[in-house]
Amino acid sequence: MYSKTKGAGLLLVCVLVPATLTAQQSVQDQEYRAGGKAAIRATKSLDKSQSSLMDIDEGLSVIGTALESRSNGLFRLDCSHLVHTVYEHAGFPYSYVSSSDLYAGVVEFRRVTRPHVGDLVVWPGHVGIVVNPSENTFFSALSTGIGVESYSSAYWKERGTPRFYRYAKAATDDRQRAAGTSGLTRTALDASVNTEPKLSVDVNPANLKFPRVQIIDSAKPQTREVTTALLLSLSADPEGLREADVFKLTRPLIVFSQIEVKAVKIHGHQGQVQVQIAALLSLDGGQVNSKEWQQIQAWPIRWRGHKSWELLLPQDAIYMPRETAIRVLAHQLSVLADTQPPAANPRQKSQLAQMLNTILTE
Repeated sequence: MYSKTKGAGLLLVCVLVPATLTAQQSVQDQEYRAGGKAAIRATKSLDKSQSSLMDIDEGLSVIGTALESRSNGLFRLDCSHLVHTVYEHAGFPYSYVSSSDLYAGVVEFRRVTRPHVGDLVVWPGHVGIVVNPSENTFFSALSTGIGVESYSSAYWKERGTPRFYRYAKAATDDRQRAAGTSGLTRTALDASVNTEPKLSVDVNPANLKFPRVQIIDSAKPQTREVTTALLLSLSADPEGLREADVFKLTRPLIVFSQIEVKAVKIHGHQGQVQVQIAALLSLDGGQVNSKEWQQIQAWPIRWRGHKSWELLLPQDAIYMPRETAIRVLAHQLSVLADTQPPAANPRQKSQLAQMLNTILTE
């Protein structure tokens, strides 16, 4: 689970620029400025009528791909390689450059003053992808792993004012044509960098299979072992949910940050388990409620024989831990953002982005 890191104690996977610059680093700063001016001149030389910047829907596709990367092994990459790989997987390739080169400016990206979702946020020595500009959050490789931070926090303010860049599709197309790859379409690019097939969101929510009973192999179940068994059950992706439309679920979806069994009360062959739930948000009838709440619920438990019990999970709601929700929602956002026409399902995309931002910045 990703936990926010505060203050100067945060160490990044990328090489950081020390606060006290050496003479050599001063020269590098001059090179940054010179490179930035050269990139701006190159950018201005493009025919703006032929240039097209990445729009918000495409930015959502990048974020969906980025958040999915937390579970597919990209955590081993440093910040610049992570961003480069995410963009390629989302279908927006560019020639790999370091975060310092991105800060100086490259032809595949245009500098912008007001970022939107999917844009780059760059310092000399570090780069990330904007998740929610209204809350100043960005996605990147950190010392604690892949996660989300606020670029308006004290630590990042000490790093200096970041620059924001937006992907320029026309500029990249020009590069591809110059390299003889003009026939490589976005679909082909997706296939070349991501062999996992994109699945359509067309599974009937009524056919989903959720866990109904959790088995506890113990003659006298204790709170800790019931909590462990419960988390194991709820952390598994419900069969088919990644491909289903979460806005058409027949039961409320509740994403929680913590769940803990506080007491086990047994009388004979049956009893109750008191479960404390700290919820981050809920989705009910297509409506997102980001209000946090905490409560204790009583769930029934009954004897199965042979020194084992079964905990009956409630059927009036779907309870999902935040890490599972990130995988499910990021996948759905990536799929929806890749549908045609690009403007399809704008409300669902916005809600998914809102839910992911709430979960990741918790």
